[in-house]
Amino acid sequence: MKNLNKMIVAGALALYVGVTTAAADVVVIVNRDNPIATLSKEDAKRIYLGKDKSFPNGEKVRPADQAEGNAARDKFYAAVVEKTDAQIKAYWSQLIFTGKGTPPDMIGGDSAVKKWVAEHKSGIGYVDASAVDGSVKVLMRLP
Repeated sequence: MKNLNKMIVAGALALYVGVTTAAADVVVIVNRDNPIATLSKEDAKRIYLGKDKSFPNGEKVRPADQAEGNAARDKFYAAVVEKTDAQIKAYWSQLIFTGKGTPPDMIGGDSAVKKWVAEHKSGIGYVDASAVDGSVKVLMRLP
């Protein structure tokens, strides 16, 4: 009976840790020297759908994307772009096929995206909030 209780507690703890990890805060970041101070959800959505090629202040923008299957990517696309991974793939496939657009640069995970954004003044990306440091600036925290 004691072993069963230990297994139940261990399972519940593992489930809790998995849920809290999956529900981590995701933030939208830009280069720390970028003059823009905030970004609306609609602006971020338009940038990541290739509809806007510049920030609201008119400066060029280069979006960085995380690798497929990444928790930050899933949360970003669900909360901001309001599309599933399958929907976003179909969206870009159609634009690429018709020659009407190219998707954001696929950079990798949190550390790779943060590094890329820090190196590109026109860069924008999204990462887990725990990855943020002084090399980038947070424009938006996802709900």
